[in-house]
Amino acid sequence: MSGLALSRRAAIAGVAGLALAAPGRAAAQSRVEQLERLLALEQRLAAVYETALARDAIDPALGETLLEHEREHVRGLEKALPGGARREPRAVVTPPGPAFGSRPAFARYAAGLELETVAAYVEVLATLDAERLLQPLGSIMAAGAQHVVALREAAGEDLLALA
Repeated sequence: MSGLALSRRAAIAGVAGLALAAPGRAAAQSRVEQLERLLALEQRLAAVYETALARDAIDPALGETLLEHEREHVRGLEKALPGGARREPRAVVTPPGPAFGSRPAFARYAAGLELETVAAYVEVLATLDAERLLQPLGSIMAAGAQHVVALREAAGEDLLALA
């Protein structure tokens, strides 16, 4: 396994560590700021999968599935923001920069972005003051964790490795 690849234990520890290490950031943000932050991360993932599909850096079936999930996440977050989808979020999406040399390299890159996004959901859910959003945000977070597994498999990583 390469140095960029994360083991399952490291991934879980990393997500938990991120949530425990920075609870102040999510707690200091308003609910709108928290949702806009998540929206920006989901928009970034959608842009990354669009680019990967255009560059043939991901299996088309997997890429289309992940892209559709991210689009659903974006729509859900836009609806959760005050003003619904009409709101113009302050979140900014930068186009993905790296050239993807191979499908496994892209899968490892995308898995890292998904892990970062899952960690953001963990952090927000730990401090969220809106009970009605717990279930939908938890579902999106779980989908992100499933994306990590699918991407690790696409990268040819051992999904059962503990170290």
